Amino acid sequence: MVKKHNNQMEMIQRYKQGESATQIAKSLNLFTTSVTRVLRRNGLKTGHKKGPEHPMWKGGRVLKNGYPSIWSPKHHRKNNCGYVKEHVLIMEKELGRKIKKTEHIHHIDFTRDNNNPLNLWVCSGSNHKKAERSIQKLVKELLERNVLKFNRVKGVYEL
Repeated sequence: MVKKHNNQMEMIQRYKQGESATQIAKSLNLFTTSVTRVLRRNGLKTGHKKGPEHPMWKGGRVLKNGYPSIWSPKHHRKNNCGYVKEHVLIMEKELGRKIKKTEHIHHIDFTRDNNNPLNLWVCSGSNHKKAERSIQKLVKELLERNVLKFNRVKGVYEL
């Protein structure tokens, strides 16, 4: 019984020093749920840590689907993890206002991580689709003129 009590005190102390429940459980040869149960019974909040408190925190800038995103948990356009696409933040600063949820930001050169304000265009959803369709029409025309060809071996379009 003494060993169990010592383990509990050790768990609490190590958790307060910043170790995760999983790390503590592995070192003591226990299940994570056993450790979290002890921590919660002793008034400590456990669960998924977000932002700088998360053990995998890398400074608040991540790449999601090719779009750089910035940790901004209080922003009106944040995702469920607290990140906002960098191009939204850049255009808000450029325009001096918030980007509405109904507005889209088009990357003119189609490069998702080129967030130079000169490469970004704020528009409605219908205008964004119109811009996207216009490039598809140009590709079709360039294919018909044999300026652009599809390389079946590489699976890419080439000039």
